Amino acid sequence: MGNDVTSIPLRWTTSLSSKLTAELTSIAQRILMEDSNFKEFELISQGINFVERGTLAIGIQTPSLKTANCVIVGQGDWFGNYMEQGSSLSPFMFVEIEPCSIIHFSNRQIAAIAEKNVEIYKWFYSLSFESRDKWLQSQLINNENMNVRIVFQLLEILAHINSKKLPLEISISQQQLSDMTGIARQRVNEVMKWLEREGLVELWRNKISVKSVSKLAEYLDDVDLSIRDPREFL
Repeated sequence: MGNDVTSIPLRWTTSLSSKLTAELTSIAQRILMEDSNFKEFELISQGINFVERGTLAIGIQTPSLKTANCVIVGQGDWFGNYMEQGSSLSPFMFVEIEPCSIIHFSNRQIAAIAEKNVEIYKWFYSLSFESRDKWLQSQLINNENMNVRIVFQLLEILAHINSKKLPLEISISQQQLSDMTGIARQRVNEVMKWLEREGLVELWRNKISVKSVSKLAEYLDDVDLSIRDPREFL
């Protein structure tokens, strides 16, 4: 896949003039997450990003590197924010669930556009709402027991992956699921073994096969999903 992004149908988060979208497209850079030279933290700390393809988990970590909040983004989603140089940011972790191609807009080049075109601040404002519901619901779900937290994360992943044919396969290890939820790997294994005994999933090395999405979704029936319910996107 080449670096020319001028023909990509980007989903802008608000109406923008053709002049501004052309300026932004001219600075866009395609990044493949499997690139050995790629530094994940730069996606958050150094720009705004559009998911061209793939599925990605993004988690905020505490100083002890325990995940405090995690959201899933997929094709057509935006993440990251414009930040002034020198701004501090909490550490982030990434889990690539499906191979990702990211269109990256660097803060340095965005700043140059902002100096001449104030319309860009309209875009910044709209981006602040892009993943808000996901982050708020993720924080809310952290108050639930570990069974609910893991089931919720599995359903969020299923809501974003491209395949919809049963059984649905999620290319993720239990360690990665532990990293995403902040739950110890041993506890994650206990929950996954319980779901397997219930006939809802089948466990493989670095892969989870979901056999019944509807029955898995029933475990969230009594959970507060007032901000975002992933079952609505399945």
